[in-house]
Amino acid sequence: MSLCNEFKLHENIFIETNVQSPDYDGVVFILYPDEMNVVPPRDIGSFVHGIRKLDKHIQKVATVWNCDHVAGGRIILAPTGEVTPYHDAKVVKDAVLKGMRRALDAGVKKPLLIVQDAVHFPDGQLVGILAALEALYTPLQMREREFSSPFIRLGLHAEEKRTEDFQRVIRNAIALERARIVARDIGGGDPERMAPARIVDYVREAFDGVSNVTIKVVDDEAAIAKEYPLLAAVSRAANRVDRHKARVVELEYKPSDLSRVTETVMLVGKGVTYDTGGADIKIAGKMAGMSRDKCGAAAVAGFVKACSLLKPPHLKVVGVLCLCRNSVGADSYVSDELLVSRGGKTVRVTNTDAEGRLAMADALHKLGEAAGEELNPHIYTVATLTGHARACYGDNVAAMDNHSARATGHSARLQFSGGRMAEGVDVSTVRAEDLAVNLGKCRGDDLVQYDTDAKARNHQLAAGFLIKVGGLEGRNVRYTHLDIAGAAGSPPQEPTAVPILTLCHAHKVLL
Repeated sequence: MSLCNEFKLHENIFIETNVQSPDYDGVVFILYPDEMNVVPPRDIGSFVHGIRKLDKHIQKVATVWNCDHVAGGRIILAPTGEVTPYHDAKVVKDAVLKGMRRALDAGVKKPLLIVQDAVHFPDGQLVGILAALEALYTPLQMREREFSSPFIRLGLHAEEKRTEDFQRVIRNAIALERARIVARDIGGGDPERMAPARIVDYVREAFDGVSNVTIKVVDDEAAIAKEYPLLAAVSRAANRVDRHKARVVELEYKPSDLSRVTETVMLVGKGVTYDTGGADIKIAGKMAGMSRDKCGAAAVAGFVKACSLLKPPHLKVVGVLCLCRNSVGADSYVSDELLVSRGGKTVRVTNTDAEGRLAMADALHKLGEAAGEELNPHIYTVATLTGHARACYGDNVAAMDNHSARATGHSARLQFSGGRMAEGVDVSTVRAEDLAVNLGKCRGDDLVQYDTDAKARNHQLAAGFLIKVGGLEGRNVRYTHLDIAGAAGSPPQEPTAVPILTLCHAHKVLL
């Protein structure tokens, strides 16, 4: 059985111009407020007008109606609700998700989706199609048990003939969804199905036969101890179980013509496959859901997958997955230990549950060293790193630039792209005190892993730690830390695959 078992998206997705086509058994229609002046297809418009008179509640929840004017004789009205200047494309995503899920609940197997252009949302059609595909996603563990898909085919309605623009939107959507499937499979897999060794197997198969991506895996314990000593410390208690041992996966995307490359994107993803908290063990039920602590690495793998499919000619991409398990046992790393990073910094351990910054630190330092040889580099760390980011920004990404990236307004650019692609991004500022708070307190200590006396700014000080331990403090290289702790999706919600869409939009990966 295939490890990835990807959906065959090309084979059951069709462009359809006839809303009454017998190939479908229901139509999902996105209902915008009247004041947005989005004109429905003629027969549907008159039907909706009549229903609005009958029941204004259709503007609030997804509903199913008999309708002779559409395929299957039934229409699912999926409202956006009120749309204000404070809303972004997420209202389109949410409407489609609710509409598609309501259609599946109603027994629709062959939905036809109508997502019209709305001037308020320039990428609304792409966002809507992606939302439909997200609603139809079947988790890996179900696919591997040969669970039958809840749908047979998906139609995407085009009002006119098969225009080149609409085809491009669909090609983008299919490639992005394939990338998000990789991220969801890795991020949502349970601690054994997606233990470090099995993630390596999955990634190898996901890129099998892909000529524009190379894979290097570091799995030797001695090599990891030498090259990634902080990651090795986190992994110590897990090393007695071979499948739980740390692995570092290096992915590199190169376009066919390197002379056209104008930018190098370098990403480090936190891939803690299970976080017990280590010796500072999580208590009171806080350990449940900690298999999602690998969503940063999952997103990095997904972004490289998107690049491999969409083939941006101007980008070179380096992605590093830092895979480990923060187990607890006789060989656990513990608070008060003094570790030495790849860059020679002495780091005092203060809380073993702040393992994510250690897991990424040495890979970040390595990319910082390599960035000097790359064209126009930008480095990212992507991690479910702090509960503080979730407390501050809810289910949005917290984006933090170093001084070089802030000079270009990069996080604001990510925020713009996130709004276009229905992935919420908030800009958070790293200040001088966020770096200084990480300085060692004892003689001989360069850094503390985490300042246990800190009362605020916990997600910013984590970025400050990464800047200092990564050797980026005084270097003129652009770096952005993305804390996705609130955005990645917690059980029972499926992983969101954030921030793949934002990165693809911001770095012009789309066709």
